[in-house]
Amino acid sequence: MKRKRLVVLLCMCCLPALSGLARASYFDGMEAQRQNDYQTALREFKSAEDDPRALYMVGVIYEKGDGVKQDYAEAAKWYLKAADKGDPAAQYRLGRLYERGEGVGQSMDEAIKLYKKAAKLGHVDARQALKRITTE
Repeated sequence: MKRKRLVVLLCMCCLPALSGLARASYFDGMEAQRQNDYQTALREFKSAEDDPRALYMVGVIYEKGDGVKQDYAEAAKWYLKAADKGDPAAQYRLGRLYERGEGVGQSMDEAIKLYKKAAKLGHVDARQALKRITTE
């Protein structure tokens, strides 16, 4: 029983440190991107796989083609990972890809669904996209 408590206690102590590593990777990635070191940024963001902001940034790099071949399908894959973790910016960007049919099959229904999720979380561009789509 004492051994079980010790293991639980150790796990509880280590969890904050692990989330701190993810945050550090995200911020290291942002710094590398600011310096146009996209390969380092990509590596840092990918290493922070539990941080939806980092997953979103991998998508941005692939969508824009910053230091890599522009690849909308790869961007969509990373946006989806972040969107599934509740990141409104990723939901919006993925919705945009669906609206345009870039890297994914064009689907206004999917775009609207993603825009609504992002808008519900306060994403202003998603609200504007919904307004634009519904008034066309």
